[in-house]
Amino acid sequence: MSNYKIEQKDAFRLVGFKTKMEGSQKIHSEQFSSQKTEFFKGMLQNGNMSLLRPLAESKYGYAAVATDGNSTFYYAGVKTSQPAISEAEEVLFPEGKYLVLEGEGGLSRLAFDKLENRAFKEILIRNYDYEYSGNPIAEILLNGNPADCKVEVWIPVNQK
Repeated sequence: MSNYKIEQKDAFRLVGFKTKMEGSQKIHSEQFSSQKTEFFKGMLQNGNMSLLRPLAESKYGYAAVATDGNSTFYYAGVKTSQPAISEAEEVLFPEGKYLVLEGEGGLSRLAFDKLENRAFKEILIRNYDYEYSGNPIAEILLNGNPADCKVEVWIPVNQK
């Protein structure tokens, strides 16, 4: 389902709405999947995603997973340099190296979960040259179709 590579990425900013993930303080947990799905559905139903669309500087759909060291948060939003709207927050993605995983087919949430599981359970292990840096993780829907998706996950890394 997926390919992966290390890529140098420019800094960018996501503006979106967030929710606190429950069940783990780690950046990645399988317990987060259903919480992310419910949050994103709610964002569509309550109209918050449509409030963000005018700010979007990319045709892709963006989400972020970030931690403050004590809690993990999930953001649904848009890539933009425009000021944040009321009640929305920004997530800054620094310039640097990212482990980029690609996948397609099926539901986007399941694809994102598979890619993140692969990154944290198979790739970013002791014998790999890179490790997770602690910065936010990006989930990107490339084709606009969450039912038959084409996605990428960008995980910030440092060389060991």
